[in-house]
Amino acid sequence: MDFLVFPDHPVTDRLAARLPRTSATRTIAHLSGRPWIVGHWRREELVTARVGPRCAVLLGTTSATQDALARLLPRLRGLDDLAELRHELPGSYFLLACMGAEVRAQGSLSAVRRLHRTDLGGLTVLGSRPQDLAALAHTAAAAGLPGAPRTGTVDEEALAAHLLAPGAPLPLALRTCWRAVHAVPPGHCAAHDPAGRYREVRWWHPPEPDLPLPDAAEAVREALSAAVHARTHRATLSADLSGCLDSTSLCFLAARDGTELITTAWEGRDPADDDPLWSAHSAYRLSQVRREGRHLSLPYTDAPTWYTPPAQPAHTDPAGPLAAVRDAARLLHQARLVARFGSRMHLTGIGGDELFAPRPVALNSLARGDFREALRLARRARRLAPWTLRATVRTLLGGRCYPRWLAAGADRIVPGARRRPDGTDWEDVPVMPPWAHPDAVATVRRLLREAAAAAPEPLDPLRAQHEVAAAAVRAGERVRGIDALTSAHGVVYEAPFLDDAVIEAALAVRLADRVPGGGEPVLAAAMRGLVPGPVLGRGSRRAHSAELHAGLRRNRRALAALCEDSRLAALGLIRPEALRPVLTSLQPDTGALRPLDPTLAAEFWLRARPAVSDHDADPAPAAGISAPAAEGG
Repeated sequence: MDFLVFPDHPVTDRLAARLPRTSATRTIAHLSGRPWIVGHWRREELVTARVGPRCAVLLGTTSATQDALARLLPRLRGLDDLAELRHELPGSYFLLACMGAEVRAQGSLSAVRRLHRTDLGGLTVLGSRPQDLAALAHTAAAAGLPGAPRTGTVDEEALAAHLLAPGAPLPLALRTCWRAVHAVPPGHCAAHDPAGRYREVRWWHPPEPDLPLPDAAEAVREALSAAVHARTHRATLSADLSGCLDSTSLCFLAARDGTELITTAWEGRDPADDDPLWSAHSAYRLSQVRREGRHLSLPYTDAPTWYTPPAQPAHTDPAGPLAAVRDAARLLHQARLVARFGSRMHLTGIGGDELFAPRPVALNSLARGDFREALRLARRARRLAPWTLRATVRTLLGGRCYPRWLAAGADRIVPGARRRPDGTDWEDVPVMPPWAHPDAVATVRRLLREAAAAAPEPLDPLRAQHEVAAAAVRAGERVRGIDALTSAHGVVYEAPFLDDAVIEAALAVRLADRVPGGGEPVLAAAMRGLVPGPVLGRGSRRAHSAELHAGLRRNRRALAALCEDSRLAALGLIRPEALRPVLTSLQPDTGALRPLDPTLAAEFWLRARPAVSDHDADPAPAAGISAPAAEGG
């Protein structure tokens, strides 16, 4: 699925006329007849309804119907009411609406459905994919329409920020790798007034974290059930069944709807890895409740290893560096396999840990409102984990405001330096790799300071709320990238945990039930009676270090060859002589390999782009963008 969104303005006709035409292009028009939404989507990805001058469009995955959407439209007093109506529309989708010439568009709270924008010909044009807006900028320039210089070419500064591991803080993470192409921030909508003027409005704030565990568990179960149900109307569905609570919950919820369910699980290289045992146990229990389906055990001997380089440009994500770079080849192998068994949609448990794993930062936020309870729970946590007294006090009382935390992060950016997170961090503390060029390090420091100087608002004043919401955004970016790979093979990749309703249910859980050792985990309480009891009490998974080392050994020569003509090095972002030893020598400390993924992702992304100089030329039009057809779809 890909699309562009145009305002109802005369310049739109000039822009749309320059798009290349294909018979697969679909168009939804403004009341004036001008193109509004232009792109490609399958019939089942579109739900639209029009009542008088009001029109609403859902693009994505939902259980909503055209009739249900039409019944909701008369309740709109204005487009701001869309924020409330979405609670009655389960799933993950882009929501676009118009009332006359006034239009509004928004994506999901996570980055699974993220809108982007760029300014062309005096108008702000929206798109579901940044590479399509970059291609449109080239087309607009050829038509003589004004735009920012070098719009749509590679942004080297953004690529420098993409080297941060495990990822850039939220303000920088929203920066695309294309110049003058910007992401619409999470929780914000994009709006055009009748004159075509553009603005971004924040429509969402996290709920108050005050729901006690019994009520919270019921809300989580209801939201997750609706999220899965939005995807089970297909005849055949596939899903991960790793043996962990997140993926197992999805499988048992899907089995209740009677769809043919194909479950998959990877065999492990490490004999001490007990994931296959838990997966086999869950598959057996699942076979007793589902009507149709099968379980596929995926031997590692039949699949690509981690870090297998992309076989062709189509095996990367054109939008930007792929977060799932290490296991991209395995994910494609899995997609081809389930497609042969009839699956056109695969469910993943990504998002479960991000939303429901206990975190020390919850103590910091709890202490702001109930210090006595936070102190009691901190004492319990100290008995369960090796926390020092100093770390406990810092967790309860420490921390900076969000802009100051960002500014302090700039001072901590030292190549190769690693710092353990504590209970006061707003997000994961990023590091630059040891092989980063000093100029790239200086650039990232400057970008962080500039971001802090702009005094950005966090997603929520409470650190615990912001941290969970930001983690969901990162998880959504991972899922979006994987979907870009697997969809090319006919299998869309979906994460029900990252639906808006599930994220909100997780954020409503009271803080006392989200701290380490605070009691029964929320997701386990929500799935009690549905998921087998032993899985509910399963502890954390083992690190898959055997897969990591096997992949590096198998692909050592191909990865080391990247250093010979590195595109990142050509841009002055890394030092190949410092990266090569990491790729060719044994690394007993897997933590030292933490920054490797972002670097490889950026390198592969650059190599997949057309061989033109970004300093001299704009990109060629992206294959996904086409002109509006004569008739709407």
